Amino acid sequence: MSSRLRVLAVLLTALIAQATLLTEIRIQGATVELMMVIAILAGFHGGPERGMFVAFFAGLLQDSLISVPLGLHALVFPPLAVAVSSLEQRMVRLTPVADALALLLASTAGIFMIVAAGLLFGLSPFDPSVLLTRILIAAAMTTAIAIPVNRAVRWAVMGGLPPEIKIRSIDS
Repeated sequence: MSSRLRVLAVLLTALIAQATLLTEIRIQGATVELMMVIAILAGFHGGPERGMFVAFFAGLLQDSLISVPLGLHALVFPPLAVAVSSLEQRMVRLTPVADALALLLASTAGIFMIVAAGLLFGLSPFDPSVLLTRILIAAAMTTAIAIPVNRAVRWAVMGGLPPEIKIRSIDS
């Protein structure tokens, strides 16, 4: 199976899960941002170019589910994936807790960017006290589902790529 078909399978499965199951799970109005976590993890595993393409299509699919201007999430997800990819290359990963904290911060930044882009396009403004609470709850819920999503995205995005390239120096 080619990498493109794998990505398509993961995105369509996530779209169905987001539309049916995850929209019903709400805590104080916040829900899981499954397509955003796919965009973040695609940038993490696939690098900036692959992450950007996967994030763009994840954003378009997210926009097809909710009543926002088409392209709002597709505008936010690719820069988020590129930023995560860039930071991942510079960050020393010590523990899974540090990875989870980085994902929580990326999710929080992504949700904040979606809200900011929505306000630029004239979507209804929110009460700042409620907004911050919803952003933090949604980011925590999104981070909580990242383990099974991580495996699926890694399988889809890294198809055909070696997981690790080791460079050895030749001593003369």
